[in-house]
Amino acid sequence: MSLPSTRLWSAGEKLAFRFFFVFFALFIFPFPLTFLPYAGELYEQLWQLFIPWAGAHILHLPDPITIFTNGSGDTTFDYVKAGAMLVLAALAALIWAVADRRRRNYDTLHHWLRVWLRYYVAYMMFIYGFAKIFHLQMPSPYLSQLVQPFGDKSPMGLAWSYVGYSKAFSAFTGWAEVVAGLFLLFRRTTLLGAVLSAFVTVNIVAINFCFDVPVKLFSSFLLLVSLFLMAPDVKRLANLFILNKPVQPKVFRTYVHKRWMRVSAVVLKSLFIIFILYSQIEGSMGGMKRYGDDRAKPPLFGIYNTELLVRNHDTVPPLMTDTTRWRQLIIQFERNAQVKLMNDSLKYLNFRVDTSLKTATVFSREDTTRKSVLHYTADSAYLTLTGVLNNDSVMYRFRKFDHRSFRLLSRGFRWVNEYPYNR
Repeated sequence: MSLPSTRLWSAGEKLAFRFFFVFFALFIFPFPLTFLPYAGELYEQLWQLFIPWAGAHILHLPDPITIFTNGSGDTTFDYVKAGAMLVLAALAALIWAVADRRRRNYDTLHHWLRVWLRYYVAYMMFIYGFAKIFHLQMPSPYLSQLVQPFGDKSPMGLAWSYVGYSKAFSAFTGWAEVVAGLFLLFRRTTLLGAVLSAFVTVNIVAINFCFDVPVKLFSSFLLLVSLFLMAPDVKRLANLFILNKPVQPKVFRTYVHKRWMRVSAVVLKSLFIIFILYSQIEGSMGGMKRYGDDRAKPPLFGIYNTELLVRNHDTVPPLMTDTTRWRQLIIQFERNAQVKLMNDSLKYLNFRVDTSLKTATVFSREDTTRKSVLHYTADSAYLTLTGVLNNDSVMYRFRKFDHRSFRLLSRGFRWVNEYPYNR
């Protein structure tokens, strides 16, 4: 089979390619140099210097930009940064068009851009995919979430609980991402990988927009790249799925001609794949032990319902108007606890248990200077805390609640359902 001829690109194709090349480069740089120390930090620091200045002096935003990308990727900083990238890409494309107006096509540069994008999207698919396979990104509902009123859940919290409830469903979505990433690593399966990643990311984009998950910009970018990788084959896909026309096999050109360069490329590619897979699997397995399903449970782990409170030698009745009385004590993480008050609001506390002295040091996150040391006794059914709390002598007696008795956890999977069980 003969090699495909290099055709003349139209002016529109060349301009679009220049724009997307610059935009994609700005967005994903310095990948894959991010594996080197400080490379990613230095690049991000440049944006952190420029974007606040642009927000104040170009956009004249009412408030200065002081919050950068964190757990949220949809901060004001991120939106202004994305806008700046679009403007810079448009300006660069116009300058490039004038400086290189006689160029017939960008076949070679397009090939290497696709390689760069393929590996970037595959890497992201592996990161998020293995996090779901090992049940880390969206874990099982925490004890505090089990006692949280449904109406108090945030939209994002609802989505997280929905996926996290089922390890199998979490793993299914993760494997979809990993498989898409694997196909993207090889040129002959790139189209299949791009189609799969487009299907995966369009679902992620829908969840992020519909449940207010602050990864809207990044997930939309991954979807855009997936569509970009599919673009050269749109006509072939249309012939196959819509027009019912024959589809000619794709012919791949060789862009690396010297044997030593081809061998080097295979070696580097193999090392990259081994490194990515090993680092993600090893990191995920370690994450399961540190904060995932296999993490060590803290002392006194569980949900405790208050049965009795004696404050300053007086029994305190369980009045719903009392905003100081603990209704439940939830201990689920090391050195932390949550208290559900009588009005159903949750309060976070530092809760450091000393099993040798049988004490719990309690203090709020807002005021670490006022610490209370409570003595505890515990058995399989009860937990008692005694001591001085907020300048009051207290004695709390709790009954331990079996969290496995929640309908969400006890219902389980049934092959046969004579009637719908929808509660």
